[in-house]
Amino acid sequence: MNDHEHDAEFRDLLEGARRLPRSIEPPRDLWPGIRGRIRAGGGGGSRETGMLKRWLPSRRWVQLAVAAMLLLVVARKLMPRQGWIVEREVGRPQVGTQPLAVAGRVQVGEWIVTDDSSIAVVRVGRIGRVAVKPGSRVQVLAEGPSDHRLALARGMIDAVVDAPPRLFFVETPSGTAVDLGCAYTLEVDSLGNGRLHVTGGYVEFEWSGRRSIVPLGAVAETRRGRGPGVPYVADASLALRRALEAFDFGNGGAAAVRTALASARPEDALSLWHLLFRVDGGREARGAVYDRLAVLVPPPPGVTRSAAVELDSAAVARYWEHIRRIVWRREILRGIRDVDSRTGTGRSIQTSPSLPASHR
Repeated sequence: MNDHEHDAEFRDLLEGARRLPRSIEPPRDLWPGIRGRIRAGGGGGSRETGMLKRWLPSRRWVQLAVAAMLLLVVARKLMPRQGWIVEREVGRPQVGTQPLAVAGRVQVGEWIVTDDSSIAVVRVGRIGRVAVKPGSRVQVLAEGPSDHRLALARGMIDAVVDAPPRLFFVETPSGTAVDLGCAYTLEVDSLGNGRLHVTGGYVEFEWSGRRSIVPLGAVAETRRGRGPGVPYVADASLALRRALEAFDFGNGGAAAVRTALASARPEDALSLWHLLFRVDGGREARGAVYDRLAVLVPPPPGVTRSAAVELDSAAVARYWEHIRRIVWRREILRGIRDVDSRTGTGRSIQTSPSLPASHR
């Protein structure tokens, strides 16, 4: 029996269940007559007894009711899972073992494969969409209501999600991207290394206890076996990016940290905040990072040096919220207002009025 025959059988059974009576009510109270018969010890076919038989459900109705109840219990097991809709945008992507002509569905466990000239678009339930770019391999791992999960083995995806945080996940060889209400591009190369660029909202990238929070406009490099590096804003200087790469993946140590601190601008505060948690050397090393961070972006009220250096959860969270708001304002208001990268305050961009042609 194929899927369409399952659908037809299921609809017929549901229709039969809908025709069952909601309740069965006799035209009058039958109990006095029944009680009299019981007291008299008699049987037979009194008028009340006949009426009772007429109004009680027949054996067939009872059997149908039981069958309908069983059907509703096991319906999910009888019906095949629907999967997510996947559409061909360009070329001939493959879903499972079959080429995708126009549109279809992808089930848990199946792969979406694109060649160097194909793009497929996956509708992730009702919460978003993922474009699978050329040269990619993506597998559906879960499609539950609280766990929409893909695996990106190689290639690139563009994800746009409109849902509460932590409903959409993408696993890669170097860690897991956790959606916090966002849009982003995620790349994985043939070695399992990756790059995350957030274009809306926030993404948390996790691997083996290491975590990077990547906001709008920021980038995080990832390495197989090492997890995510310290994130940086997209316009960070080459000197800072090289110092962070050496620190995260090249055993650059204290020298790389010193270069990163010297290269940082107020716009790079999110990188220094992450360094607080990762530098070796205890309080002294964290103190150096904090001192440079506090010069670039002064801490908000209630955050003290001692609390931040001790990684007090309330203090570092408060500092992060302050930095996060500044980063967000810079990106959202880019080209509209000049935002002070130290404080987050802004002013309108002034444009010079056009001079009349005679005054040019």
